Amino acid sequence: PKQWARKLSATQYEILRLGGTERPGASPLLLEKRPGMFACAGCGVPLYKHEDKFGSGTGWPSFARGLSNVEIQESDYLYSSELRCGSCGGHLGDVFRDGFLWIGSPAFQTGQRHCIDGAALVFVPDNGEAQVRG
Repeated sequence: PKQWARKLSATQYEILRLGGTERPGASPLLLEKRPGMFACAGCGVPLYKHEDKFGSGTGWPSFARGLSNVEIQESDYLYSSELRCGSCGGHLGDVFRDGFLWIGSPAFQTGQRHCIDGAALVFVPDNGEAQVRG
């Protein structure tokens, strides 16, 4: 409701609260490779470690696994399920069971690809530099 509309940008609101999707290649987090943590843009809880991020070539930030605050909403779809923040319930993206396609990546080990809308995340660098909004 109103609290989210005041706190989030229009794009963040569309994704986190309404389940929208950003354009491929739109997020500055797509190329982020520094050590750090990816947190929910809505509530700030940690969601992903930088070690689990990999270049999928899909146009969205991709991770091999989430931290305990990432909830998988099981679905009837054979290859994907929705991902949500376990703290605020915000929509993050989808998990696909095609990680085996990225040989040599962390996803190859887990068999999963968490395809995340960058606007749902904030990157917090380990070195104390400014956070980067997706």
